[in-house]
Amino acid sequence: MLVLGAVGLTVYLVKEFNGSVHDLPGAMLEHQRVIENRFKEKAKQGGRGVNEPGEKAFQRAKELLTEGSMIEAEEKLKYIVSFYPAAECAQECRRILGEINLDRLLDPDWREGKREVVVRSGGTFSRIIAQNQTTMDSLVHLSKLKRSDHRSLHPGDKLTVMPMEMRVVIDLRTNTLTLWNGGEFIKEYQLLSSNYRSKVLKKRCKIGLIRGSEDGKLYPSHAEEYMASSKVMILSDKSLAIRGFTSNSEDDLGLGFVLSHADMEELPLLLRPGNDVEIRN
Repeated sequence: MLVLGAVGLTVYLVKEFNGSVHDLPGAMLEHQRVIENRFKEKAKQGGRGVNEPGEKAFQRAKELLTEGSMIEAEEKLKYIVSFYPAAECAQECRRILGEINLDRLLDPDWREGKREVVVRSGGTFSRIIAQNQTTMDSLVHLSKLKRSDHRSLHPGDKLTVMPMEMRVVIDLRTNTLTLWNGGEFIKEYQLLSSNYRSKVLKKRCKIGLIRGSEDGKLYPSHAEEYMASSKVMILSDKSLAIRGFTSNSEDDLGLGFVLSHADMEELPLLLRPGNDVEIRN
């Protein structure tokens, strides 16, 4: 009975865990604090021992990656990210998982999670994007289009769409922006800076608009200027935005969160207006 109880608890935690130590049940939260304190003591002593929680799994994951056993390696990495998020190796695990996930999501030939649509008479990019919960950036990339104006659409054309159901967690304590698909970790981005002040521990909003920013002007995704401009995600709380770093003060939209230019080019391939955003203080 004890063994069955332990197995049941493990299955419950795997199903319920949502990417943050604060989402764990109370008993596991206390256990996690004990582990984190142990990490801090180890850090004071210097070095990283193979007996630290998650370290053996990380070493095995690296061996599996070297051997080309990708699925098994992913399971090890996900285990560490879920159960030992404060471990020293966890950040590297998140980085590796992020690269694996992005390689698949942005590969036009990787069909999982994507589908093909056929352009009908009178079809427009705007209509196709709205019907399939995607973005212009993703549609153009996955369909390998050279142009993003309506003149490039013809009845019978086949396009690849990837419905975007991601959610965003911005954690100001760790200075990170993390993408989740339900309870599955996708990728973590490092914030370069943030300008946000609130006494609320958790603020929930949504991605409102995705625009290109150039010389203080904003352009919609179907405009010719959009592709070459810096990308900006304006949240449903319009005082907040996620944007790329720029030295041009005219592009500063006030309160919000700043990522590298490369990261901001990537996000519109993964996120759409309407995706949930949670800001944690």
